[in-house]
Amino acid sequence: MAVATTAVNLMQYAIMSNDVAVQAITMSLIDNGSIMARDIPFATKKSLIANGVRWQGNLPTVNWSPLNAEGTTTVGTPTPFQENAYTLRNYIDVDKWLVEDENQIQEPREAQTAAYLKGQAYNFNNIFVNNNHAGGDVNAPVGIRYRLDNAAAFGIPTANKIDAGGLDLRLATLTAAATKDGGNALLEYLDQLLWSVDSPEGDGVILYMNEVMKRRLGTALRALGTDGGYSITTDNYGRSVTKYRNATLMDVGYLADQATRIITTTEAATGLNGASTFTSIYAVNYSPGHFMGWQFDTLNVQDLGLINNGVIYRTLIDWAGGLFPQHTRCLARLYDIKLA
Repeated sequence: MAVATTAVNLMQYAIMSNDVAVQAITMSLIDNGSIMARDIPFATKKSLIANGVRWQGNLPTVNWSPLNAEGTTTVGTPTPFQENAYTLRNYIDVDKWLVEDENQIQEPREAQTAAYLKGQAYNFNNIFVNNNHAGGDVNAPVGIRYRLDNAAAFGIPTANKIDAGGLDLRLATLTAAATKDGGNALLEYLDQLLWSVDSPEGDGVILYMNEVMKRRLGTALRALGTDGGYSITTDNYGRSVTKYRNATLMDVGYLADQATRIITTTEAATGLNGASTFTSIYAVNYSPGHFMGWQFDTLNVQDLGLINNGVIYRTLIDWAGGLFPQHTRCLARLYDIKLA
């Protein structure tokens, strides 16, 4: 199965849906900052495996010819790849006495569903960045960090993992004397990051980072005495959106413990996990023909009512899909940025 190149994100699916439950669930995920609902465009195709091809070399040979000579036949050989779908499926169960209690302060099924969706947003964001099948969750997609760490296996140029060379963005270093060199170095690395995902102006790109890096990036660029391509706009819902060039800057958030950052500030200079003072910025190009996903079907939300045991009200949330990087240059990482 080849995935179509046209897709919309779950927010757009929700807007088009006439199912009130699907609309409410999806918008709750977006409000909680879910990359799954807010950022990734999904095509809908009833397949558990997606096959595709990428040009990783082997382009057709170009031949020049003299006048009155026949043309030379040429052909290229794209590289095939395959991605799997994964299933997200949960029941939310609430005892009937809690549902029917006249003294309830908040409707208990609504409260449990809201809590689940908040946790799901934390979970998927972490899966999207950090998951792997070596020591992570084998029932969930492989994250972008592992893909970049194993570039050859995932058809990604090794140059898309960029060493910032210990770029020092500590507040103490952002003095008048250090601003010019540090700020300009940051701009060059950001431009390299965007170029690496095939979008030098940042069209269709989201730059993922933690909230410390997002604040520090703004501080460093403003300290140059010019916006340096940094701007704040609003989206269609009136929410503030921070951009560098045309790329959106996004804080990827925390784990479900609400204390551990998904992209930490304690990486080693090598980009590995550690207890040091470095961090990373990830770039994903969601423009057509680059990074997308596919879903087996649209999000399934069902109120199953009082189930046959007679004591539990149950809600089903069910979805299956996967990630589909169509282009070799749709993912990149800038690491070895010193913050603390």
